[in-house]
Amino acid sequence: MKILKNISLQCLSVHIGSQILDHKPYERMLKTVSSIISKTKYKFKFIDLGGGMGISYSDKIKNLNYKKYNSAIRDFLKKHDTKIIFEPGRSIIGNTGTLISKIIYIKDGGAKKFVILDAAMNDLMRPALYGAVHKILPVNKSKNVSKNIYEFVGPICESTDKFVTLKKFQKLKEKDFIAICDVGAYGMSLSSNYNLRPKPVELLIKGRTIKIIKNRQKHKDII
Repeated sequence: MKILKNISLQCLSVHIGSQILDHKPYERMLKTVSSIISKTKYKFKFIDLGGGMGISYSDKIKNLNYKKYNSAIRDFLKKHDTKIIFEPGRSIIGNTGTLISKIIYIKDGGAKKFVILDAAMNDLMRPALYGAVHKILPVNKSKNVSKNIYEFVGPICESTDKFVTLKKFQKLKEKDFIAICDVGAYGMSLSSNYNLRPKPVELLIKGRTIKIIKNRQKHKDII
C-alpha cells in the first residue's frame, strides 16, 4: 500500500473537457494547477494536462492556437520543476482518417433528395450519438451544382442513421463515391456490427504506398 501511495502522488492529472478549440480554458487550468501546487507545497514529478485538444471539423472553425497554449505551459514550467504529460489523441489522429462510401440509391423527396450510402451509423457513430457534423466531399469533383438539398443517410432503418444535410452540393448520381472527412478519432473505435453489418476494410496510405491494416469483415467472422 505504501508503494502504491507513493506512485499515485508522483503525478497530478487534469481533464477539463473535450474538443476544445480555445487556448484560454487551458490557461485557466494551468493557473488552477499552479495554485494547487503552491497551496499543497507538494512537488509532483509529473503533471498530466490530459487531452481535449480539438480539431476543426469545418472550414469555418479555427484550430486550437498551439503556440499560445505552448507559451502558457512554458510560463508554468518557469515556476514549477516538473515534467508535462499530454494525452493528445484526437488532435493527432482525428484528421488522418477518411471514410470512403459509395452511393447505393438516391431517393427523390421533392426539394430534398436522400443520398443513401453504403456506410451507416454503425460505421461512424458520432453524428447519431453526438449530433456531430463531418465534412463530406465528392471523390470526383465537377462544377455541376444540385438545386436540391441533399441529406446523406445510411441504409439502416433508423431515424438517427443520418450524417448531414447540405445545400448547393455537387450533383451526384448512384454509384458515385463520397469522402467523409476527419473520422480518425472515434470512428472505427466506436464502430459496431449493428444490424449484422460487417466492418469495412482499413487502409494505411503513406505517399504512394497503400497497406491493408485490417481486412474487410465477412459475416462468418461475426458469427
